[in-house]
Amino acid sequence: MIERISIAGSGNVAIHLAPALFAAGVKIVNIYSRNPEHASSLASVTGAIPVNDIRMLNNDAQLLLIALPDKVIPEFASELKRNGNFNGMVAHTSGSQPLSVLSNLFAEAGVFYPLQSFSRFSQPVIKEVPFCIEAHNNGLALKLSQLASLISGDVRLLDSQQRAIVHLAAVFACNFSNHMYALSADILEKEGIKTDILLPLIRETANRLGGVHPGMLQTGPAVRGDYQTMDFHLELLEKFPELKPVYLQISDSIARWVSRSESGNK
Repeated sequence: MIERISIAGSGNVAIHLAPALFAAGVKIVNIYSRNPEHASSLASVTGAIPVNDIRMLNNDAQLLLIALPDKVIPEFASELKRNGNFNGMVAHTSGSQPLSVLSNLFAEAGVFYPLQSFSRFSQPVIKEVPFCIEAHNNGLALKLSQLASLISGDVRLLDSQQRAIVHLAAVFACNFSNHMYALSADILEKEGIKTDILLPLIRETANRLGGVHPGMLQTGPAVRGDYQTMDFHLELLEKFPELKPVYLQISDSIARWVSRSESGNK
């Protein structure tokens, strides 16, 4: 059982995982960040010792959890191997980086990926967050799964390819949908309409998910083939010419999905 960990990172993922693991009884040994203030801030709420030098990571920790932006993980891992003194287990929290960025360098390497969009402005229910676990051996996979189970009720074993597909799907489900919210807010704000008028609709759209395939819940003019309404919308979008191709492409994608679905049911 993993009882003592250090965390590399002080960003959105780290500021949610570190307190959750600490509250679950895991000792946080070090918080590493190149920004001393950020390291100290997170360390102060987890009883950890802040460090900003990779050589200062304490080997009392059984696991170093690398909660850094995806693109910097390979560089950090190489620096840790080259200049660090840490000799425990190492795992990253990335959805897109493969296990191999660590397993090619360290004897005991894994992945501890929480499938959630973390922000400093919100507090997701960690217990509901799926954790995707991978390791280069079954023993470490079990240890990481047990660690995740301390804070989540949804722990899954996924390999790097499966996790990459999940990450891709999450970009569509979360990042792209949030961008649509941003565009809809732009439309309303330009006309002097408060954006909160959409909140009940957005909540209902999310709340009804889970029972059937989301495509079966699709509504709107593109599903109905209501070209009169769509043409009217395109006229309104004369004020937002950059949104016309977005409207057309998404509407076409919806219509194509409906067509494939109907063909498959025949």
